[in-house]
Amino acid sequence: MTHRFEVGQTVLPAHPRRSNPDTYVIVQALPKTSHGLQYRIRAVSSAAECVVQETQIKKAHVEPRHPTKVTRENKNDSMSHLVWC
Repeated sequence: MTHRFEVGQTVLPAHPRRSNPDTYVIVQALPKTSHGLQYRIRAVSSAAECVVQETQIKKAHVEPRHPTKVTRENKNDSMSHLVWC
């Protein structure tokens, strides 16, 4: 299986809990696990990060108002503080 989304791509929750959901940027495509394909994403509005399954996100049709810069340092950060969205 290959990842459908690329690092730097803008995504939205596939099943948002609010009428105006946050926009996220793919920070890292994670290796396949028993949970399937996963991504590390960062919220554009708050810079909060979490890990989601590919089925939990969908492509955004607009670019974020404040794009998150993805750098080499971001990609190698420790993931110990991440939570599932």
